[in-house]
Amino acid sequence: MFLATALNRVLIVARSAWRALKGKFGRGRRELRRRLLEPLLVGRPTLRDIVMRALAARGHLILCDLGDTRFFVDPGDRVVGATLIWHGGYQRNELDRAIALISATGSLPAGAVFVDVGANIGTHTVYALRSSRFARAIAFEPEPHNARLLSMNLEVNGLEQRAVVVPNAAGASAGRATLHLHPRNKGAHAIGFAPSVDGLDCLDVPVVRVEDALRELGVAAADVGLVWMDVEGYEPQALEGLGELLQRAVPIVFEFFPRRYDAATKRQLVQRLATHYTRMYRLADPADRALPIEALATIEQVTDVLVH
Repeated sequence: MFLATALNRVLIVARSAWRALKGKFGRGRRELRRRLLEPLLVGRPTLRDIVMRALAARGHLILCDLGDTRFFVDPGDRVVGATLIWHGGYQRNELDRAIALISATGSLPAGAVFVDVGANIGTHTVYALRSSRFARAIAFEPEPHNARLLSMNLEVNGLEQRAVVVPNAAGASAGRATLHLHPRNKGAHAIGFAPSVDGLDCLDVPVVRVEDALRELGVAAADVGLVWMDVEGYEPQALEGLGELLQRAVPIVFEFFPRRYDAATKRQLVQRLATHYTRMYRLADPADRALPIEALATIEQVTDVLVH
């Protein structure tokens, strides 16, 4: 009996030691594998893209938990999605700067509405509502996959009751348009031209005037604190559809895309804005000071500008 008990204890100790040794070996093996593979899979964009495209091809989404915000992203998106996954944010500093510049003039009303034109998956809508400076948001996004993620991102952030998703493109008049899809950059879909030489897919989408859509939703121009617009070269048409928002000089941030405008279109765009606004800021450069609105005519590169 004594011998059996002693032998049993020895076996227990041996199994425990073997288990500990096996665990240590497993942890070491995983750490070595991580150190060898992580620089390749994360540090090299080509290999990283292969992994992300494989996930996207299987219909998977990635949830990025970024502190005060959370976003579902398409792992096949190399721009907004990839920036959220690998860098933890997308253009939030630009939005914060725009809000600060508008607030400094006392022209951001309490309970203001944020209007996001070309909202993509909703990063700026979520950021704006998280800023505590906007009570509600109206987000326009015509591409169904993006619009689905936009709705999911509002819900996962608990903001679905404070925002309305309008599944339409914005233009100068109501109607239909062909939206050309970029195969890798889900925020670069464009009306009027194919944004990628290897992209073949396109969609027929409804187009609305922003002013008309806001009126139907009961949003007055006086309630809008900021319009954020990113429509990939369709800015002249979308701006024309703002109507009273332009006449009231509601602050607008938009992606100025001069190489996609012909000379006459660019000149008309600057003249239309100069009728109602006096100054502009380039948001990507925190040191950039206010410039006269006419300075838009001299800009040749794509940049986000605040007109105010």
